[in-house]
Amino acid sequence: MDGLISLCNEIKGCKKCDLHLSRKTAVCGIGDRTAEVMIVGEAPGSNEDQTGVPFVGRSGKLLDKMLIEANLPRSRVYITNAVRCRPKIGRTPKITEIRKCTPFLSKEIETVGPVLIIPMGNSALKSIGIILKMNFGRISEAWKSIYHVNGMFILPQFHPAAILRNPKLFHIMKDRFELIRSFRDDIKNGKSMDYLGEKYGIIKI
Repeated sequence: MDGLISLCNEIKGCKKCDLHLSRKTAVCGIGDRTAEVMIVGEAPGSNEDQTGVPFVGRSGKLLDKMLIEANLPRSRVYITNAVRCRPKIGRTPKITEIRKCTPFLSKEIETVGPVLIIPMGNSALKSIGIILKMNFGRISEAWKSIYHVNGMFILPQFHPAAILRNPKLFHIMKDRFELIRSFRDDIKNGKSMDYLGEKYGIIKI
């Protein structure tokens, strides 16, 4: 556990890119430090910048709703971000900023040891791709797939902010979290990789 505390202190003091110049608070990961499921967002928003806690604004409320419906309350998952400091309003993280923060995410994955990783949005997907040395493409296509890489399952998902901007995507997010619930239950019940692969069309890498 001390490893995550030390990592959080490193994050809070990080000055590897210019985002530290305008931040109020660098945002560390939070949640169950032995979680089977890790949620990776894109970057802090204004609420997160104020509080230092990931997913506490409108996006966080939507995420909490989906997690509860999937029988995965926030207390049982680990939630973090691809980038730890808030970009300027309306701007997505640059790839250089994602790369600077990726070692933090890599350390969290190593320490927590999740079985399922849910990257939410393109920045999160890029960061996971950097860590695993592969290109998942864009979230608009990758969300349809489940990947099995290095003993972990990667289940890409639209970011809740994208759902709030385009409510037509809500049913996709809801269906996806229903699938996540089913998939997690099958893993907990000891279903074989052959069973999982046939049922969910897993892409093995």
